[in-house]
Amino acid sequence: MILLAQLEIYQWLAPIIGIFFIYRTITQYVSRKRTLVAAIVWISFWISITLMAIIPNPVSMKIASILRFRSNVTAVIFVSIALLFLFVFYLSSTIEKLEHQMTDLVRKIAIEDKKRKDDEEQAEISIPLKKSKKAKVG
Repeated sequence: MILLAQLEIYQWLAPIIGIFFIYRTITQYVSRKRTLVAAIVWISFWISITLMAIIPNPVSMKIASILRFRSNVTAVIFVSIALLFLFVFYLSSTIEKLEHQMTDLVRKIAIEDKKRKDDEEQAEISIPLKKSKKAKVG
């Protein structure tokens, strides 16, 4: 059993931060600000961070044995870098998708604005012609 006096500062701090972000992720999912898949990914991430902080050696040794690394530190660094690249890829894909949506939206607004201006110009041109015909008749 782990004695509380033997815990390092990160072993206290990381679980507190992890629990806070797990709670925050759940509340965001409930309020429909996150999808189920995103909530599961983030909750899994924070649970793994919490476990790595509380019991670092058994978790890192298990990761090293699964990935066939000789050193548990190397395994943790490798997995961390891989996760960072995965997050960067996901973020860049999301940004590209948003850029395409924004471009499509701007084009649609520009086309609608052009049609509205053309309709207003047609209305302005047709009004004076009608008035001038009435003036000639009277």
